[in-house]
Amino acid sequence: MQRACGLRIGELLDLELDTVIDVPGAGSWLKVPLGKLDTERMVPIDTETLTLIDRISTTRSPGRPLPHPRTGRPADFLFTAHGHRLSQNRLRAELDRAAGAAGLGHITPHQLRHTYATALVNAGVSLQALMVILGHVSAEMSLRYARLFDSTVRAEYERALSLAKSRLGPLPTPDRGTEDPDQDHDWRTTATIKTVLAGGYCLRAPAQGPCAYANLCEHCPAYRTTIEHIPVLTAQRDDAVALAQDATDRGWDAETERHLRLITRLTTHIEQAATRRTPA
Repeated sequence: MQRACGLRIGELLDLELDTVIDVPGAGSWLKVPLGKLDTERMVPIDTETLTLIDRISTTRSPGRPLPHPRTGRPADFLFTAHGHRLSQNRLRAELDRAAGAAGLGHITPHQLRHTYATALVNAGVSLQALMVILGHVSAEMSLRYARLFDSTVRAEYERALSLAKSRLGPLPTPDRGTEDPDQDHDWRTTATIKTVLAGGYCLRAPAQGPCAYANLCEHCPAYRTTIEHIPVLTAQRDDAVALAQDATDRGWDAETERHLRLITRLTTHIEQAATRRTPA
């Protein structure tokens, strides 16, 4: 959880069962409680983190609500054992034990927060976004991660990224050559998680899972289109229909549902565009 969300250890242990907030059209967010700087914030999370939180929720030891250390009110904390809250010392000891077993040496919980922040910086996240995600109240607190953004860190990041990609295996694409000239090269039939875009498409290996930002613009309330874009939207919808069928044939129910939601959304955009005049 710390590695996936960049939490401080106190924030981690203060998480409650209702910590996840689903925002229509904006995905799932983690409600991080008041922490070191007495600030509450929301951190975007992906489907893998949601799965992790669900697993923790189902395996935690049940028990009555416990008094919150800040307010005294009864609270259902996410991390409990035998009816008691986990302590920082117990968490530190368990992390250290696991790291030792993995041959990594001594590791502290705060290093996981630093790793999370460094990964965001290496991926090009803005300073303003980093401040919000980490709960920093000043730019100086976040700028120290910018100093890690040098050639050495970049080289190590790309080495790790290349290794991760190699483990995923080659990604099938319609552009790869073949000895069989009659073989179908249509990207819509590749064994990938496919996303249709108005100006192209995206292919991801199944091991990568679906993209958290797939067709985000089409579902955004601020999205606007006009009548001259109807042919593009119609072609995009036709592709989405084909992708929905492909996902159904592969037994990817979640992917089928995702494409069906896009089809419905595109139909709404097309109908609205048909009644909207082109701006002068």
